[in-house]
Order: sequence, then structure tokens, then C-alpha cells
Amino acid sequence: MLMLLGLSLALLLVAPIVLTTGRWQVRHPRIALTLWFGAFFAGCTAAGASVLVAVLTAVGVDERMSHAEGLAATVIAWLSLIGIGAIVAVVAAVSEPLAGSHREAVQAFAPLVSSREQRRGFVLARFQSEAPTAYAVRRPEPMIFLSSTIEAALTPTQLQAVLAHERAHLRGRHDWAMRIAEINAACLPPVLPAGAALRRATALLIELIADDTAARQTGAANLANALSRLSEATDDVGMALRAERLTARRWPSSHRRRIPAAVRI
Repeated sequence: MLMLLGLSLALLLVAPIVLTTGRWQVRHPRIALTLWFGAFFAGCTAAGASVLVAVLTAVGVDERMSHAEGLAATVIAWLSLIGIGAIVAVVAAVSEPLAGSHREAVQAFAPLVSSREQRRGFVLARFQSEAPTAYAVRRPEPMIFLSSTIEAALTPTQLQAVLAHERAHLRGRHDWAMRIAEINAACLPPVLPAGAALRRATALLIELIADDTAARQTGAANLANALSRLSEATDDVGMALRAERLTARRWPSSHRRRIPAAVRI
């Protein structure tokens, strides 16, 4: 049991340090995200296994154990179960507000929708807004919202790149990755940096993964130009940095590119 707890604690403390060292994560975001969540689930498995061992040890107390050993095993088992119960309560308390925030975003856009177009795998919903916005949601049905301002600001090829980016979020189920990271951050005390580190890493890496998918499908230059324009329109420095990252990499030639029919403008 102690070995399992030690493994869980080691992953909690060491993984964020290892996975944030250097700049390799920016070059290989999919590998980085896989390692982050691999460490997360390994830690959860080790912690869960330690609880199971504690409970089985308490249940298996017999006359060969001293009174002190039996009492210690029982106390540890109960404390472990109380800890699991507390985590479940926090997850339940946090999950609903997170789901509610997504519903509120959809409800905010829905009254402004001027047209709905069924495409393969999602509904393209255009809405009137002064903000250059593109937003993907999976529920109640997969949808990509496009504002009138972003359509006016970008060329058709740039808009295709933005659509491919949002479609990558839908196909990759990135909303689930972000929700798990947010719940994990809420469950861990602020003194432990692992929760906030996973949340920050997930938020960045899912954007880079979607960028890479869109760049391969519609052209890195098109997406980089779209990000640059949107960065200027919104003063979002992050978009400018993502555009710079795209231009610094080598990509397959255009004749090998296949633009999905679902994102064609």
C-alpha cells in the first residue's frame, strides 16, 4: 500500500516538472497531452489501488495481527474511504457548474443564430456578433458557431482553416480532456501545482493539436494568416504566437493536402 501511495505522490510531484521542462511539448503537442493524461490516470490507478489494499487489509484482520496493527489497518481503511467519498463529492459539485457553463455559452449564441447548415459530423451555425468568434460544442449536438464578424474578416481559405481547427476539437473530444483537467484542479489543494499545471497544459495542447490538424488539412499558411488577423482584431497575443509556431515548422506540400468536405467554404 505504501509503495502505491508513494508512486501516486511521485507522479503528482514529479510529472509536472518533467513534462514542463524544455519546449518539446510545443513541437509535439499530441505526445505531450498523452503523457500528461497517462501520468494522471496512472496516479489515479495507484491511489485507487492503495485504497483497495487498505480496505482488503482491514477486512482480513485476524488473530495473527496484534490489536494495534488491526486498529491501524481499520483506521487507515476508513480514512481512505472517507477520502474517496470527499473526492466524489467534489467531483459531483464541480461537474455540474462546468457543464452549466457550456450550456450557457450555447444559450448565449442560440438566439443570435441566423442560419443552420447540416454538415458531416456537425451543424454549422452562423450568428450575428461584433466579436470575431468561432466556437465548437459537442452538446446537445455537435455544432460550430461562426460569427458574422469572423466571416467578414477572413478569406474563404482562412475561414476553412478555422473551421478545420474547430472540427478537430469536436473529433478529438477535447472538451472532455479540458473537463477532466478542470475537475482535477478543483480536487487538488492549491498548494499542489499538479492540478493547475495539467489544466494549463491541456488548454494549450488541445489548441496546438487542433492547429496541427487544420494546418495539414487546409494549409499552415492559411491558418497562420487567419490567426494573425484574429490576433490583431482581438489583441490576443496567444494567437500570434500560435501563428508564428505554424510558420516555423515544415508541412506536407499542397498537392498532398486533402480538405475535408465538411469544412469547405
